[in-house]
Amino acid sequence: MEPLAKRWTVVMVEKEYDEPLWDYDEVLFPRLPPSLRVIRTPTVAFREFLWELLTRERPDFVTEERGKRTDREFYEENPVAQICAEKGIPLYPADVDENARYYLEGRVNELREKRDEVLRVLARKRKGLSPQQLEYLKTYAQYLHQELEEEVRKVEFEVREAWITMGILERARKTEKDGVLAMHLTSPRHVEGVAKLLRAMGATITHVKLEKRALPNLNLKFPPTRLGRDLELPGFEVVPQVRTLGEEEMPFLLFFLDTEPHVSPFDISLAYDVGFNAVIPYGGVNRETARGIVQDALFCRGPKGVKRSSFLIGGKSLEEAEEILKVVRESMFPPFETSVVIDPHGAYTTSAALVAKVEEGARRLGVEGREAVVLAGTGPVGKASAHLLARLGFRVRLTSRKEERARESAREIRERWGTEVEGIRVADQREALEALRGSSVVVASGAPGVELVSEETLRELEGGKPVIMADLNAVPPTGIAGLRPDHDLEEFRPGIFGIGALAVGKLKNRVEREILRRARLEGRGVYDLDYAFRTARELLRGGGGEVRLAPLVLSY
Repeated sequence: MEPLAKRWTVVMVEKEYDEPLWDYDEVLFPRLPPSLRVIRTPTVAFREFLWELLTRERPDFVTEERGKRTDREFYEENPVAQICAEKGIPLYPADVDENARYYLEGRVNELREKRDEVLRVLARKRKGLSPQQLEYLKTYAQYLHQELEEEVRKVEFEVREAWITMGILERARKTEKDGVLAMHLTSPRHVEGVAKLLRAMGATITHVKLEKRALPNLNLKFPPTRLGRDLELPGFEVVPQVRTLGEEEMPFLLFFLDTEPHVSPFDISLAYDVGFNAVIPYGGVNRETARGIVQDALFCRGPKGVKRSSFLIGGKSLEEAEEILKVVRESMFPPFETSVVIDPHGAYTTSAALVAKVEEGARRLGVEGREAVVLAGTGPVGKASAHLLARLGFRVRLTSRKEERARESAREIRERWGTEVEGIRVADQREALEALRGSSVVVASGAPGVELVSEETLRELEGGKPVIMADLNAVPPTGIAGLRPDHDLEEFRPGIFGIGALAVGKLKNRVEREILRRARLEGRGVYDLDYAFRTARELLRGGGGEVRLAPLVLSY
């Protein structure tokens, strides 16, 4: 199907009942007994409303689902056809073609016959079957019935709604005018699906539904227990409900504000994976430009639509990213408020994942010491990790090759988060050994391909009480000699347990996905470092993430 290259509108009038396509309707939906099938016809109120609607709107054509009806039933005995004829407006069926329906019924017939044959065997020979044979046949019958349901569901919704849309689209295409107005009478179960497809074809959709309300009558017991000639029945009022479909389906947008010139494709990909319909990246954002971007993004969608707009703040500098966060928060006020995620260069989700795994590892190993060292910790991940470890009660020392830089980072941590960290110099392996001796947790957060702890240093540290070492470097040589990226609390030296970059990264990705997912759905709140850490803890407590089950092969 190709979108229509002209303006067109479809008024979708919801019928009072579903129009069945075939006899297999009963596979998915309750079967109406013969006594209730009389309600599958338009009421007087619906016919009068349709008359008034056609008089007022004068559509170019009307379409209706044909279902199982014959030509005579659709064109001659159909009240809708009679009204359209009186108004001089053409009526066309929009449904699965008869030949296509016969073809689709073939696959369904095959599944039903197989299922029914198994059920007949179960009914006739139940007493003569062994327990194993009985269980096998029951399992096979369940499988066939599930396949039957899936096939009927696919035809009833995916296939049928595509045919309905194609029927409406082709009639609109053949209407030689710009600004086509079509009217389609639809089953309630197909309103959303057909509307979605029509919007994809460029149509504007208006949905009309009649709502029936019983008028109170103090002299009448309702529902009546007896029907007699003189019984007074309640009155009804019929109220048209009109809405423009699509307003409640505004897309989820993520505005990605990055202080770096080039926005990270990593975060963009994750955002799409969790359900954002579009990610709008802005590179090189600063305090001055951020305010205008945020205000334009907030005010253009209104109080309702703003909840489907979220912000992600990135960048290599914690200070610059936090400044952007401050601007975003200052720009919001009720009701123009929405969710904001801050994760500068992945530092917050990475450090949250790392410290959560260290905490869990310490619990499992029974680590008693409260001394922690963050090697080469002056970067965003190092600072954030040092803060989280200090918050857990560790005495944290953050290192750099230059003592002044280490102390400056410790001061920034204290001013930003209010936690105390000591900054010290570690410029060689002798100073590294001195800093690490007696520590129960070691984090290596240096540059890729730079070894911070040598094998000789590890040899001096091994053999004592359990020590956890975590390395964020996945590029050889790793930051800690012998600690592989895929180590996940594995003892790689006597008494030294390693957590590698891939093990941390796996949890980091889950944390970021979960945060972005919650931000999209909740439409409010600030998702910062502390929130990322809480999320990492929750995910670890909840287990390994995705449930993976090996196939279970049954033999009878």
